[in-house]
Amino acid sequence: MVTKKSIKIGDRVELLDINDTWTALTKGDKGTVTDIEEEQEIIWVDWDNGERLALLIGIDKFKIVKK
Repeated sequence: MVTKKSIKIGDRVELLDINDTWTALTKGDKGTVTDIEEEQEIIWVDWDNGERLALLIGIDKFKIVKK
């Protein structure tokens, strides 16, 4: 499981599952981490499809992929 401490700005992530019906993102989509909100469990990602959408640690499922 990815934790806030194990991820850094600039890391590439791959989506495994997201609890958001308003996004076009699907399993396997990739993006780059652009911001990490230290006070909350939120990781902001610029997705390769052009979306900018946050991942919620503990709710959304994703993994870090090699650059």
